[in-house]
Amino acid sequence: MDDNLEDLFSYLNQSLPSDINYRELSNLCLTLFCTISILPKKFQPLELNKENLAIIFSKIAKEKEMSSYPPTASLYGASFHNSYDKGHWLEVMASVLKLGNEPDTKEAERLLLPTDSSFLV
Repeated sequence: MDDNLEDLFSYLNQSLPSDINYRELSNLCLTLFCTISILPKKFQPLELNKENLAIIFSKIAKEKEMSSYPPTASLYGASFHNSYDKGHWLEVMASVLKLGNEPDTKEAERLLLPTDSSFLV
């Protein structure tokens, strides 16, 4: 991961509550797969393809000590991979296309209220 993606990971990891649940994290992943408009301007130019997002979210799941096989993962068609594996998050993003799962952008935005003004520049 390059430095800009590491910065995004740091921003997300610091912004998200330590007790974030799987549904909230999956919704944020889906939202960022569909739109980056909820991110601070600093991150808008990043190339957030599905591979980069999958790597970032697998790291967040591990950092937040999320269950490695969450029971609700099947709602996102993501029950074949451990949540610490990028394949899991690729399945979550594919659920937009396969299952018609639409993200709740407002809920995702609430999770990302700025916690450190250095990320806003």
